[in-house]
Amino acid sequence: MDCGLWTVDCENQMFVPNEKIVIGLVGQVCAGKSTVAAAFRRLGAMIYDADATVREIYTRPDVKEEVRALFGATVFTEDGSVDRQVLGKIVFSDKEKLNALTQKIIYPRSSVVVQKTLDEFKNSPSSVLLLDAPTLFEAGREKLCDNIVYVSAPKERREEWARKRGWPPGEIERREASLDCDDAKRKRADALIDNAGSIGDLERQVDRMMSLWVLE
Repeated sequence: MDCGLWTVDCENQMFVPNEKIVIGLVGQVCAGKSTVAAAFRRLGAMIYDADATVREIYTRPDVKEEVRALFGATVFTEDGSVDRQVLGKIVFSDKEKLNALTQKIIYPRSSVVVQKTLDEFKNSPSSVLLLDAPTLFEAGREKLCDNIVYVSAPKERREEWARKRGWPPGEIERREASLDCDDAKRKRADALIDNAGSIGDLERQVDRMMSLWVLE
């Protein structure tokens, strides 16, 4: 198979187009997954945005109580909001605390949102649902997907994007150390997007996937 601009393990692999397909989106930290998701959206895909879901979850009063019980008052701002940057510094340096946060608080609630999104997708005219979920494997949601896309980018580009987010030096490494092995995720993916070029290059890779995976 001619893989075009995007990389995939073509050997012994067949792509059968579907009328409706669920695609999982994972990849390196700060590799441009949101840009990839935007490209899918422009082609008509529904998007489940895990980060937006988590932001909403942190606004819930019951969640704030549980976060306070686990991590104390120091992870809250003066207006009573969860300070995700402070909380991140704690959990991305301690896997036990990260597991407590995700397994007890985040994943059970986000699972409800994922299921609601899947139900809406089934009754929608859209042919693609993209699960933009960096912790897709950690949350055990890869089984919901027909195909999984892994996004990578050069280290210097990722570090530049991290600086623009206001992350301190070494934050990419801290976050990646708290997640499942990148190499393992890459091997489990059905296709790899190389975000080393222009936006146009990236969009052509996404368009190629859609043409192979989705029935017109």
